[in-house]
Amino acid sequence: MVRLWCKRLLLTLLAAVLLTTLAVTAWIWQPYDKTAWRIKLPIGSGVQVRVLPLFMLATSPVGRWWLDHKAFSLHHGQIRLYDADGLRVHCQQCWLIAKSVSDKPLMLESVELWLKLNGQQLRGHLVAQSSALPNAPSAVPTPAFKINFEGKVTMHALKLNWTLPATPLASLLAPLASHSSSIAQAHVSGILSASGTLRWPKQSWSAQPQLEQLQVTGLDLSKVTASTVQYDCPLLDEQKHPEKVHWLSYENMGHWLPMAVIIAEDAEFRHHPGYVLTQMRQLLGKESTDKAVGGSTITQQVVKYMFTNGERTWKRKIEELLYAVQLEHTLNKTQILNLYLNTVDWGPGLCGAHAAANYYFGLEPAKMNPIQAAWLAGIIRNPHRAWKQQFIARNPVLSRAESILHYMPESARKQPGTLNFRPLPVK
Repeated sequence: MVRLWCKRLLLTLLAAVLLTTLAVTAWIWQPYDKTAWRIKLPIGSGVQVRVLPLFMLATSPVGRWWLDHKAFSLHHGQIRLYDADGLRVHCQQCWLIAKSVSDKPLMLESVELWLKLNGQQLRGHLVAQSSALPNAPSAVPTPAFKINFEGKVTMHALKLNWTLPATPLASLLAPLASHSSSIAQAHVSGILSASGTLRWPKQSWSAQPQLEQLQVTGLDLSKVTASTVQYDCPLLDEQKHPEKVHWLSYENMGHWLPMAVIIAEDAEFRHHPGYVLTQMRQLLGKESTDKAVGGSTITQQVVKYMFTNGERTWKRKIEELLYAVQLEHTLNKTQILNLYLNTVDWGPGLCGAHAAANYYFGLEPAKMNPIQAAWLAGIIRNPHRAWKQQFIARNPVLSRAESILHYMPESARKQPGTLNFRPLPVK
């Protein structure tokens, strides 16, 4: 009789376990819920499960007990799970794909993610540790940084607020050192802290950075510090536009063009250290899925023409920032502005002020009147469209030039002159 009862009890327990497993599986999977946020599990061909039930199960005491010390391998790295008053996920030799940062995966020595869920309220932190910095002494610790977060997870979305405590900028740049010779070369000091938001699966985010004591040395600026500036115009097309690249001294730029360019492109140029933090905050502060990689100062634009390529990634923007800070400590503002005026793109095959002034007006830059200088400064944002729609079509648009002229001295506003395009080149 006892044996029979034991057998019945065992069968009942097995049935209960089976039913519980099926119930939990159905709860997580629930194929009829078409609106829930789902992720693909790395099982077989990839099972789509609902995120909130999965979070609730994985962070529950039973789930943590079952997952404790479980290990498995993914294409992102070696994963190990731990029960630590919450779920701790440790990834060794972790590969992260972030194409907006770099076109190659980022490699981190280790990433640790700690999660604790209370109802729908989620909190935790992420600690990332990268490889040792290039050429760093053995006594220097491997750089790491930590991001704290808290928020709410629902059936449809994850909404987080995150903070990055004051962190040495070098630690944050270390994962990019293998992606960029410039970042690997640079000796960077400074502190970055930030806060922001993250929304998933929408993948929208925002950030409010605070950058302090930024200094950069070690980058090769010989292209612009040599007695003869080394610059090859990538836009030159001798068949269509026979004008040659002609380097002018600042004195030969005239009075109006440098002034108009600063007004149009970088009103704080004379005062900033190569970057404008408020501009960065405006760019990053609005929550969106795809932030434009723009917002450059004149100094950063000089760097783009002279040192970096046109790659539209945050890696390139970081390179621009580092070069710009060192450039500001190497050259004075007038020298930087003259570099810009001699290299800026002003239309098909038109590099620099000499080529542009001669092509559009048949004049040397110093001979341009205020409205001509303002028009030329105003088309820098889209010079190729202005070349086609205004110069070639003989249909000048003066609204932007007039808005620039508004901030120029009274003498320029009173006697702006006329635009007077030169005749179209004979084909």
